[in-house]
Amino acid sequence: MIFPEGIQSAVTPAEAAELARIATGCTVLELGAFYGYSTVVMASVAELVYSIDWHMGDDHAGSYETWDGYRANLLGYKVADRVVTIRGRFEEEVPLLAQRGVTVDGAFLDGHHSEESVTRDLGLALSVVRPGGWVAFHDYGRCEETGHPGFRITPVADKFGVTDVVGTLAWGLVPE
Repeated sequence: MIFPEGIQSAVTPAEAAELARIATGCTVLELGAFYGYSTVVMASVAELVYSIDWHMGDDHAGSYETWDGYRANLLGYKVADRVVTIRGRFEEEVPLLAQRGVTVDGAFLDGHHSEESVTRDLGLALSVVRPGGWVAFHDYGRCEETGHPGFRITPVADKFGVTDVVGTLAWGLVPE
């Protein structure tokens, strides 16, 4: 398992270790890659990672291009061959994967953090995650009261069903 150094990320080492544990040997969908920290972690242990991001940021991550840094990190950590990199919007790209018959064992959601966006992203992910698979949510527990305005991951994750939490990484299983 690789814990990349020097890649900007809000994912902590403990969260990365848990993400790696649940991604080991899996085919994974990642919605929101930023500079690729979580991509590198998962690709170092997963069979394959479908990583989707438009790499232009948002009001939570900042609005700037991350594409060149992302690609450099995948190449630098030698995991690019285990990542299907898709530069685009989730709502356009995930349906294309589903149309191609792609299924995954799990999904890591770390896109825009509004309740509406997380709800949409979860629905998109569930279109390709196999029954019995997993969905992980980053920034669980962050909210207005903890100094994170606009972060509304927790209600969506709780409604989905959280089975485990490490730091701000929460995950649960897709019903069979």
